[in-house]
Amino acid sequence: MSDLSMDEGWEAPMIDHVPDRPRYSVTKRAADHLTAGINSPPIPVRRIAEKQGVDVVFADFGKHSDTVAGFCDFARKKLYVNGDERTERQSFTIAHELGHWMLHRGLFAAHPELYPALPRRSDPNRGCTLEKEANHFAAHLLVPDRLLKPVLHAPAETLAPAFGVSVMMMGFRLTNAKR
Repeated sequence: MSDLSMDEGWEAPMIDHVPDRPRYSVTKRAADHLTAGINSPPIPVRRIAEKQGVDVVFADFGKHSDTVAGFCDFARKKLYVNGDERTERQSFTIAHELGHWMLHRGLFAAHPELYPALPRRSDPNRGCTLEKEANHFAAHLLVPDRLLKPVLHAPAETLAPAFGVSVMMMGFRLTNAKR
C-alpha cells in the first residue's frame, strides 16, 4: 500500500458555479488519483481524508441522528459523520463529504447556502448536480474500477464486505461498471 501522500500531482479543478451537468470524468479522476497506490480493498477512506487536510469526527447528531448521515465544516476543516451509522455507511459518508471538500470547497465557501447536510436516506440518482458529483466520487473512491474489474462478475453480496461498502452501493457500482 502507498503512503497516501496524495497532495502532489493532479488536483481537482475548483468551480465558482453549479455546473449544468455532473462532471463525472472529473470526479472519477479525483477518486482515482487518491487511490492510485492502493492495491487491495478496503480503501482506507478516513486516512485518505485526513491526508487531504480534514479531520474526521464521529459525532452524536442528537435529534438529527435519524435524518443526517454527515456534513463538512469547511471553515474548521472537519467532516462530521453520524456515529450511530453502520461502518459501511460511515465510509460512504466520509467519501461523499470528501468529494465536496475536494471538488466544491471554493463554491461552498463563497455560497454556503448551496451546501446541504447529507441525508441518511437518499436516492443517488436524484438531487442537484453537486450531490451527484459527490456520490460518484464516493463510489469510485471506495470501489475503484481497477480493483473492481477483475471481480466484475462476482455477486454484490460477496464483494460488498471485501470493499467495506453496502450491498446496495456495490450493486450500483457493478451495474455501472458493466455498461
